Amino acid sequence: MTQHQLSNKFNDSGIKMFKLLNLLYQGEADFKDVIQIFLDDKTSNSNANVNLCKYLNSLKVFGIRVEKNKDKYKAYNLPYTYNFTKEELEAVEKLRSCSDLILSKKAKPDFDKFLEALTARYDDETQMLAKEVESDEEFDFSFFFKSIKDKLSECEQYIADNQILNISYTDKSGKLVKVSGKPIDILYGKRDARLRMYNSKSQQVFDIQIKNIRSIEQTPQKSEMPVLDSVQVVFKLSGRLAKNYRLRENEYSRGFDPFDGRLVVVNKNEDISELLHRLMRYGSSCEVTNPKFVREKMIDLIDKTIENYS
Repeated sequence: MTQHQLSNKFNDSGIKMFKLLNLLYQGEADFKDVIQIFLDDKTSNSNANVNLCKYLNSLKVFGIRVEKNKDKYKAYNLPYTYNFTKEELEAVEKLRSCSDLILSKKAKPDFDKFLEALTARYDDETQMLAKEVESDEEFDFSFFFKSIKDKLSECEQYIADNQILNISYTDKSGKLVKVSGKPIDILYGKRDARLRMYNSKSQQVFDIQIKNIRSIEQTPQKSEMPVLDSVQVVFKLSGRLAKNYRLRENEYSRGFDPFDGRLVVVNKNEDISELLHRLMRYGSSCEVTNPKFVREKMIDLIDKTIENYS
């Protein structure tokens, strides 16, 4: 091989390595995009896979660990990482909260992509700290309730009447859902309100977005069975998160479980959907234990999240 040929080969290898690193810096890289780097007219699929393995092994030499989960590649210990302080991470979380509240459906994917690229560059210490940091900033979005003012008054009257309701509403996917039960409370979020229903037969609690209610039928049947005015959700935290977790106003701790050493936290009367999405961010460091129907909701949420990325 001549010096000119060798130089071209080195240049080609360098370009491929930079293309691979560029994909890995974006967060999770699809296999189809990664393998495309090593495919050309002269290279078969099998040889492209062999070349990919060689490049991944080369990255290991420089301390960059790449793991594959199904058809996704993710890099760890990248040379260019961010080491954020707690205050800086809190600012990022406030930006994330604002994006969930005020960005349009068209703008939000681009902003989420930016946040994903940002968090992909956290170093190990920052990743651990990020699990503990949450924004406590309160934003006033009460103007969102003006459009459902009449429905709110109607729901308040249903709670006072203490009668069983048959409600039809649309869920997030647009599917029509029908439930029966006693209305027990109205829960206010930052930009929505939910009617909390209790079904004594299934012993389940439903939090229904009032703006999504399509019809309400008030039955002659009154509810004589007393129910708790709140739902207590018990979850356990492990590792560093357990030692540094900050209890919220509606939470208290039962201390560390003597059998598994995890911190036991009791959460009272928080919107179940919002609570589960918050706990999801703690990953394997958090487990919902009670009540059973909330634990099942958590499992279902995890399964759907995995399905979206598989």
